[in-house]
Amino acid sequence: MLSTRKYLFGTTILAGVLTLSAPAFAQSTQPAQDEESVQVEEVIVTGSRIRRDPTTAPTPLIQVTRETLLTTGQNTVIDYLATIPALSNSQVPSDTVGSLNAGGLSLPNLRSLGSGRTLTLVDGRRHVGSPQGSLAVDVDTIPRLLIESVEIVTGGASSVYGADAVSGVLNFVLRKDFEGLEIDGRWAQINDGGQDAQRISVLAGKNLFDDRLNLYAFGEYEKLDEVLSGDIDWLAEGWGLVGRDADPSATPYDGVRDAELYRDRRGLQLLRWGQVTLANNYQPSALNNPNNVPLASCNSTANFTTGSCFSVAPGQTYVFSGTTARTANFGDWVALTGTNRTVNVGGDGENPNTIFNVDSTLPQSESARFQVGANFAITPDINLYAEAKYVDETTDLATGYSFGDIYIGDLTPRTNSQQILSTSAYITQTDNAFLPTNLRDAILANRVTIYGPATATAPGAVIGTAAAPFARYSAWLVDRPQHNERQLQRYVLGLNGNAGDISIFKNVDWDIGYTYGRADNHNEENGLDIARFSYAMDAVRNSAGQIVCRVQALTAGGGTVTNRNPNVGGTMTSASPDVAQCVPLNVFGLGNQSQAALDYVHAGLQFDQKNEQHDALASVAAQLWDFWGAGPIGIALGAEYRKESTEGGGRSASLGTTYAQLNGGADFLAAEYDVNEFFGELSVPLFRDTWLGDYAELSGSYRTSDFSNFGKSDVYGVNLVYRPTEELAFKTSLNTSVRAPSLGEAYAPFTQTFLLFTDPCATANIQAVTDTTIRNNRVANCATLAAQFGLTFNFVDPTATNAYRPDYGSSVAGRNGGNPLLKPEESESFTFSTVITPNFAPNLSIVLDYYEIQIDNVIAAVSAGTAANNCVSGPTLNNNACATLTRTGVNDPVTPRDDRFLLVDFIQSSINYAKRNVRGLDFTANYRFDTDEMLGHNWGVFNYALNGSWLIEQKNFNNIDNPADFTALESTLFYPKVRLTSQLNYRPIESLTLGWTMDWQTAQDIVLPRNFIANADSRDPAYLNSGNFTRHDFSASYKVRDDLTVRAAVTNAFDAEQARWLGATLYSNFDPYGRRFSVSLNYRPW
Repeated sequence: MLSTRKYLFGTTILAGVLTLSAPAFAQSTQPAQDEESVQVEEVIVTGSRIRRDPTTAPTPLIQVTRETLLTTGQNTVIDYLATIPALSNSQVPSDTVGSLNAGGLSLPNLRSLGSGRTLTLVDGRRHVGSPQGSLAVDVDTIPRLLIESVEIVTGGASSVYGADAVSGVLNFVLRKDFEGLEIDGRWAQINDGGQDAQRISVLAGKNLFDDRLNLYAFGEYEKLDEVLSGDIDWLAEGWGLVGRDADPSATPYDGVRDAELYRDRRGLQLLRWGQVTLANNYQPSALNNPNNVPLASCNSTANFTTGSCFSVAPGQTYVFSGTTARTANFGDWVALTGTNRTVNVGGDGENPNTIFNVDSTLPQSESARFQVGANFAITPDINLYAEAKYVDETTDLATGYSFGDIYIGDLTPRTNSQQILSTSAYITQTDNAFLPTNLRDAILANRVTIYGPATATAPGAVIGTAAAPFARYSAWLVDRPQHNERQLQRYVLGLNGNAGDISIFKNVDWDIGYTYGRADNHNEENGLDIARFSYAMDAVRNSAGQIVCRVQALTAGGGTVTNRNPNVGGTMTSASPDVAQCVPLNVFGLGNQSQAALDYVHAGLQFDQKNEQHDALASVAAQLWDFWGAGPIGIALGAEYRKESTEGGGRSASLGTTYAQLNGGADFLAAEYDVNEFFGELSVPLFRDTWLGDYAELSGSYRTSDFSNFGKSDVYGVNLVYRPTEELAFKTSLNTSVRAPSLGEAYAPFTQTFLLFTDPCATANIQAVTDTTIRNNRVANCATLAAQFGLTFNFVDPTATNAYRPDYGSSVAGRNGGNPLLKPEESESFTFSTVITPNFAPNLSIVLDYYEIQIDNVIAAVSAGTAANNCVSGPTLNNNACATLTRTGVNDPVTPRDDRFLLVDFIQSSINYAKRNVRGLDFTANYRFDTDEMLGHNWGVFNYALNGSWLIEQKNFNNIDNPADFTALESTLFYPKVRLTSQLNYRPIESLTLGWTMDWQTAQDIVLPRNFIANADSRDPAYLNSGNFTRHDFSASYKVRDDLTVRAAVTNAFDAEQARWLGATLYSNFDPYGRRFSVSLNYRPW
């Protein structure tokens, strides 16, 4: 139980008290108060279970009031909390698009250390997590109108609240004993493109039996429109850097700027339903040419699926208009850097800011939230409390498109079904019935120029030409929408009370309660059936002149064809479902696809997930004697039992044997753990009102936990409060914390995933590395790795005949999964706070909170890309990293390409190997200026709050091979060195409040200056960082009458947006949605 008590304070002390105990991040405007003492409403002091004066709260707190949450122009609770500097990297809905099964989840993230390291409580009690196998709480399931305040402990608190409070605690304090009827409604724009949100909330409460029983009921409906990337104006404009000059890695500086900022960028490498590029080649430039950049050459016509043969280029690339093809318009400028990812300015192509992002930037969501509760005074000293909550939420979002390459040529037999090269690479031939005639003619007549090697002074000479009647089709294909249905239930039942004095224990408060939570999620994903797509797109005319699938034409006379579905294998006849149901699919051009064909190639899966939580908590708090007049010793003891479980299934069952571009995999078998915990706290006042100072207190906390699967852990906290005068106070704390591995991290089954893989052993990639040591290491290590397969490549010269030129098509399939051998993370946090409430400015308070957090044994995932780089970038092969990757040493005889040394599988999992260090300083200033009191003229009351954070250091130690190696994140994107919020409220009359809020962030590095020095012409120096970002919000609240208040707000009033040179990546801390308006009303008829 979190103890409560009533206190009396004078007006001038009240501001300091509230700041000491919980500096309010957003101050609601309060009515003017008399100079006489006022009774302060009973408060809950988060951070300790011991009853105490709020001025002696042992840990730094931030407080957000209900009024602030209701008057803000932000759409959701998490959207507002994410504007608090300490919570700036919380997961807001726009961060969840593209995430499997996470659309719309709102997860707080303190200190940017991860949502799993932030403990979220409701009235001091645990809340079930929403993501599969996770304890992270979706805070938007907490009824907004029921929230009294949000109290945030910004430091480790596991010894008080248990595991997972590594970076801090969010405690949502709900309203108690509400009586009356309150209706709150809101309409708001969520993007300046016209999408909006609507919410209606109703809260009713009634006291019965002489106020011994309070009953309340809450209901809320909320709907948010979907925002697509193309709906955001600055994304739709296509801004970004475009390469203008190409430099070799050995001499990267030639005085010519490598990239310039352009609007209307286009990309022709992948289009909706395709572009076709004829096989072509590049002439090697003279070695003394400052723009000499080694490019892979097209040396072979036998392996016609070699990626280096299909560089997107003017005259070689075709797009579609209706059912005909034409050469692509490359606009006003073509990037000089890159081949398969060429960018042009104007002309044809997709906007990379929208097509390469996931299609949705905010999911469409519809939510209904209900909660009922009761408080019943059984006796004056015993109270029964109960609550029940049910939330139903549906989200829909587009997660991008399926993608693929189709190689067109006549180098494979026409007597069988065509091979499937990978999950996103296929083959068809020039007899494809949908292939436009002019494009077929161009492919058949195509020739490539063969060049010799470049010399020191001359480009590669033309040796001759060779017939190259083949091309590559590249496309974004079918949509991949995702649908989620979530239900969350939570039930609380308990007793609390005051037992008076028991022996040496005075004023004994006790609480015993049980909480049950359950979160269910039903997910539906849609994508592409790989095998059926390969059959449908390979369309021909049969003997009757009808367009059919090739597999139908070949089996019509009783023949058989190879079943290209690796999950089935064997052969197929005309009666096989995949043949009999096949509908020819015209892939050449957007809009040419029949619905029947799209239905045939559609694949879908659905699955269900469940989290359950049982939590029983008992605590007692009391006071001992006052030995030396400093105040009574406080003590709290308690025990807690908690059980977490999760399970999920349906992926495998719904997919069956379908070979799909979807994230299939095994079911999540039921997994669980339980933990028994005992805890205690002790606070010892050292002195009060002596020559040593006004007050001092030493307090400590301890918790021992026994996890059924991870064993025992012990954590502690030590706190010291020293107030030399009523104007100045110091607080310091040292806390240890743990985070147990989540069930998802430990037991998640291996599921299929896809990776756009950049091979660190590709010769061209090695030579593009600017660090000489890493480049030389990769040459040696890749050669060693290749030798293990009996292979030899030239890893130095990209133009050499035997250079390693991997062709992965569009992606590589691999697996993600859990690790049951994980151990708990361990952390230590230190804070030191200074609180100033000067008498010369009685309404001014200043708080400075310094913090340090170090987390060891951090559970971190090692991506396949990172593992591949770590495998070959060190002085020798990193065998641990290499072991997670599978390469092939053979060339598949049925695949018309060179497969040798390609990555064919990978495992991505988490291990205890990383470390996190973070240091910073939070600062808060609050000032109230009453013109009547200060100037003698009643011109209104001003309330000002300044809240900010200075991020001194944020280091991630993620190199498994070199634990001392770290990445410094401070001042990089998402991690501003300084972020602050300035809030000014003005109340000219009692019924009107006007507000102005400014969110300001320092510039964040895109390219580190030390890297820019090595290539000082890479871009305009102004584009090295994001530039400072400022957003202004304005609000107004008018009390029409006692029972009706109207509010209005404009968010991002001056339409601030992120730096245009950031391109396609959406950084939510910069507010991507432009100027938007909201109006709301609050009605209390009784």
